[in-house]
Amino acid sequence: MDDVWKVTWNDVEFFVRTVANIYRDAKITGVYGIPRGGIILASLLSYRLDVPMLLAPCRNCIVIDDISDTGETLLHFDRNSSDNGKNKGYHIVTMFYKKESLVKPEFYMYEKTDAWIVYPWEDK
Repeated sequence: MDDVWKVTWNDVEFFVRTVANIYRDAKITGVYGIPRGGIILASLLSYRLDVPMLLAPCRNCIVIDDISDTGETLLHFDRNSSDNGKNKGYHIVTMFYKKESLVKPEFYMYEKTDAWIVYPWEDK
């Protein structure tokens, strides 16, 4: 795995704008970012939708993360934040999704390749 996919701020803005447009009329109550990867995306999306960033998920909110790679983080979150993954009442979105993931987001922008993904806030 020698390839690197450098995500740009323009890529991030396009993703956030797309998610906001998709959920604009969904009466979203807030945005919850999965710690580390989802925090910056949550901040940008909450601003774009003019809803609060949440400390915990609630009904009809967006739960956002940078990637659903193995899916273990989202699976753990889903099992502990809902009725064992049922009646969750929130929308899971990620920028990247890997087909082998244990959790398929409701919306994702890109299907992950074998490339190592570097986000603009990680690039040194």
